[in-house]
Amino acid sequence: MPSQHDYKFALQVFQSHRLRRDHADLAAEEQYRALGEFVFEELYGPHDFSARDDQARRLHQFIHLIPGVGLHDIQQVFELLEISNKLDESVAAWLVALDAPIDFDVSCYERAYRLADNYEERVKQLDLVRAVLYNARPLARPPRLGPALRPTQSLPPAAGMTGIHRFLQLGYQAIQPVSDIHRFVETVSLREQDRLDRIYQARSCP
Repeated sequence: MPSQHDYKFALQVFQSHRLRRDHADLAAEEQYRALGEFVFEELYGPHDFSARDDQARRLHQFIHLIPGVGLHDIQQVFELLEISNKLDESVAAWLVALDAPIDFDVSCYERAYRLADNYEERVKQLDLVRAVLYNARPLARPPRLGPALRPTQSLPPAAGMTGIHRFLQLGYQAIQPVSDIHRFVETVSLREQDRLDRIYQARSCP
């Protein structure tokens, strides 16, 4: 029988594919291509992020190594990673409880999603996504985050921070081609909020 870990991985695959489908038009634009890939793979992709997320919690010990960047600049990143993991665990637990097939379909997923009953946390997750993406734009401007993410600079492998260093570096690179962050953020936010409301407003479950 699949474990909760197996269901969580399947859930991440499902969510990553769903995001790619629902926002394919944005990701097809040159300025958003790398940013879309970052969101689909690094925020919601099918990977074991436990090491990276643990490093994110410890990053405050090394933030002084990044000139011009304070803990408040990336605190929302920590919160987003934590709440996303918690929400995935909750849905995965309900998939186990429902004895769902490991290749569950949309209706089964949405049933587990509703039963998890965490609408307010979902809204907070969307708010954090918006905040993180908006904050990434000024952080990506020189001379702030970029120089610190060079391999020879801050957060060296010796500090055991390679996972979160890679995450921040990919995010920094993904934001560079974007000229209109507002349209990306607000379009994604509106679509995801509409989807969230539709799922929770459903009056019957398959």
